[in-house]
Amino acid sequence: MKPLLLRTLFLAIGIGSLCFHSTTASAQAPQKTDRHHALSDTIALTIFDYAQYRAYYRKQYRDTPSDPREYRWLQLLQIGGKYQGYVNYGELRADSIWNASIKAGKSDAELHPEWSAAKDESLPDVKLLFDRNKGVLDAYDRVFVSKYHYSEPIPQQQWTMVRGDSTILGYTCHKATTRFRGRDYVAWYTEEIPYPYGPYKFGGLPGLITCIYDTQREHIYTLVGFEKAPALDYIYYGNGRRKPTEGTREEVNKLQRQYHEQPDLFKSDLITPAPGTKINRKPPKPYNPIELE
Repeated sequence: MKPLLLRTLFLAIGIGSLCFHSTTASAQAPQKTDRHHALSDTIALTIFDYAQYRAYYRKQYRDTPSDPREYRWLQLLQIGGKYQGYVNYGELRADSIWNASIKAGKSDAELHPEWSAAKDESLPDVKLLFDRNKGVLDAYDRVFVSKYHYSEPIPQQQWTMVRGDSTILGYTCHKATTRFRGRDYVAWYTEEIPYPYGPYKFGGLPGLITCIYDTQREHIYTLVGFEKAPALDYIYYGNGRRKPTEGTREEVNKLQRQYHEQPDLFKSDLITPAPGTKINRKPPKPYNPIELE
C-alpha cells in the first residue's frame, strides 16, 4: 500500500466566500432583540464517532439546466473508524460557532453575525451519516422549515473502469463511469488515498473519489483538500428542539419537489401573517435534484 499523502488546497478566495449565488441581491435581515443565552441553549449532540481524516469537496450546482450560472460551496466528508459523515462545511462551522459562543456567554448581538455568515456559506443540502458496520445510511433533510429523516442501505454503484489518467490536487487519478438514480456520471479516483469513499452517496472505487460529475455537468464535486482531522472532530447529529419526521427517501424527495413546485402549499405554524395582510403568491422555485429516480 502506498503511503497516505495529505494535501490541502488553500483557496485564494477563502472559505467564507465559497458560495456564489446566481443572484447577489438579498433582503436585509431584521435586527434581533439582544439577549444572553443559558448553557441549555447549546446544541445537544449525538456523537457516533470521531473523524480520523477530512476530505473537502467543492460542490458546483446548476438549479436551471439551461442557465450556465451556478452555485458553489464547500462540503466535508469526515472519515472515522466506524462511521463517515457528509455535511455542508458552513453548517458544521455554524454549529461550532453557536456552541462556543453560548459557552463563552456571548449575547445574540455578539454571536449572530459570525454564526449567520457561516450558515450563508452553503445552500441547504441533505446531511448524511454512514454506519459502515450495519451498511446503513441515515439522511437528514429539510423541507421548508420541517426536518425529515430517512434510512436506506448504503448505495452500491456499479462502476465501469475507463482508460484515462489525470492529476487532481497532486494525486494521480484514474477514471470510472456509472449510472446512479437517473444520471450518468464520470468519476476520478486516487489509490494514493486508500479509502473507497467519496462525496454525497458515491463510493466503492479502489480509492477516494477526487472528482465526480454527471454528464450534463449540473452536479459537480471536486476534492480541494485532504488532511488529518483535528482532535475531537465529532461525527454527530445535532438534536434540535423538534425531532425530525420519519419517512422514506422517496417520500422526502417527493415533498421536496412539491415544495419547489408549489411553495404556497407549505405553511409554517411559526409564521402567521398579521390580520389584513395581503399574501403574495410565491412562484415555483428552481429545482434540479441530484436524484431523479
